Amino acid sequence: MNALRRGSRLLSPLWSVGAQASATGAVPAANRPEGQRRTIVHRSLLRVPEDYPDPWDYQEKGFTFLDAVFDRTMPRFHQNSKLIVLEGNIGSGKSTVAKELADQLGFRYMPEFKMDDILVDRYGNDMRNFYHLFPERFRIPDINMFYKNPMSDMSAVMQDRIFNCRFDQYLNALAHIMNTGQGVVLERTPHADFVFTNAMREKNWISPQFFKHYYYLRKKALPVLNFWPHLVIYLDAPVSKCLENIKKRGNAAEIETVDEKYLSTIAESYKDSLKEFQKHSKILVYDWTKPGDADTIVEDIERMDFDFFEWHSGDIFEEWFLPTDEVTWGGWRMHVTDKFNARVGAFDGVQTHEVGELYINPRDMGHFIHTMKRKVLKSPYGYGYNEHLGDEKKGLGMHVMGNTMPERWYDYYFKEAYYDDVSSHESGLDPYADSYDPDYVHAHH
Repeated sequence: MNALRRGSRLLSPLWSVGAQASATGAVPAANRPEGQRRTIVHRSLLRVPEDYPDPWDYQEKGFTFLDAVFDRTMPRFHQNSKLIVLEGNIGSGKSTVAKELADQLGFRYMPEFKMDDILVDRYGNDMRNFYHLFPERFRIPDINMFYKNPMSDMSAVMQDRIFNCRFDQYLNALAHIMNTGQGVVLERTPHADFVFTNAMREKNWISPQFFKHYYYLRKKALPVLNFWPHLVIYLDAPVSKCLENIKKRGNAAEIETVDEKYLSTIAESYKDSLKEFQKHSKILVYDWTKPGDADTIVEDIERMDFDFFEWHSGDIFEEWFLPTDEVTWGGWRMHVTDKFNARVGAFDGVQTHEVGELYINPRDMGHFIHTMKRKVLKSPYGYGYNEHLGDEKKGLGMHVMGNTMPERWYDYYFKEAYYDDVSSHESGLDPYADSYDPDYVHAHH
C-alpha cells in the first residue's frame, strides 16, 4: 500500500485523508518472525559480508561479456541496493531532502538533470558562447533562456533533449547500483517528465505535433529502461507555496514565466504520474506545505518492506525479482552500463518529419559541423582525439560498440557522444571545414 503523510501521521489511500495505516500494508514488523524482514537502513546500521566485492569501476572499464564471466552482479546486492526517486513541483524543495536522504542512507545522490550539464564540454567550451555562430536550430536553450522566450520553437527542442538526458541519467543510476551495490537517490525521472510537457502544451509553448511525438517517444523509451524505482517520494507542496519559493529565488525571468497555471498543470499531471508509479513502486507522499525533515522520511522508509514480492500480488518490484541468475543480471548490467542497445531501442527509428520544431535543415547541419571544427574544437577530429587540447593518444582497443569516443562511458549522449553521429553532405566532402562561411548565419536569417 502506498501512503500519504500529513503532519506527523502516515495516512492512506493515496490523495485522501483517512485512518492511520502501515506504510507497507504488510504484516506489522512486531508480528513477523525475525529474519523475514529486510528493509533499507540508516548507513550506520548497514552490514555487509567480509568478502563483499569492491565497487566495479564501470566508468573506466565499462562492462562486457568477458567482464561478466569474472565479476558477478548478485553478490553486490544488499538491503540498501535500491533506487529512490524524489519528485515534486518546481519550488517544492526536493534538492534539500534528496541530499539529506542520500547522506543518512549512504546512497549516492544524483541531482536533477539541468541543461548546463551538457552545454559545457570536457575542454571547458560553453556552447552558449558560440550560439551567435550556430544556426538557430542548434542554439538549444538553458532554463533561463527558456524562461525569457518560452514561445520559441526551441522550447520543444529543449524538452526533447531533456527527456533524452533524463533517460541517460536513469541508466546511470541503474548502472551505479548494479556495478557497485550502492543505492541511489535520484531527483526526477524520465517516467514523470511528461508533467512538464503537459504544462508546456497547456501554455501553448509547444505544438500539438510535438506533444503527440513526445508521448509516442515516451511510450517507446520507458519499457527499454525495464527497472522502475523501488521507492518514489513525492513532496506535495501547494502551488501558492511553490510560487512563494520561486519568488524567494529572485530569478526575474522564472518569476514571470512560471505562473499559477503552469504549476497547477504540473501538480494535476503528477496525480497521473503517481498512479503509474503505483503499479511498480512503493510511494510515500508528504504534505510539504510546511517542509518537514529527512529524519522523519528515513524512519518511514525503515518501516517499509522492500523484499516482499509474490507473483500473484501485483507488479511492484517485479522487474527487480524476475532475474534470478547471474546470466540474466549480467545481461541487464551490460544493458544499463554501455547504453548503446538501450538508446537504440528507445530512440532509433523515431520519425520527426511531421514535427516542425524538430526539423533540421541539412545546410544548417553542415554549417554547425563546420563551426564546431573551425571555432569550437579547432580540429577535424571528435572529442577525445585532440592532442592540442590535452588529449592523450588512444589505441583502437578503446573503441566499443556504439561509442567512437576513446572512453567507454559517457554520462549523457548529448554532451559529446552525439557529435560523432552527426553528418552532412558538406562535412562529408570537406572534412577540414575549409569551406566554412562565417556569414552563413547572417545570410540565412
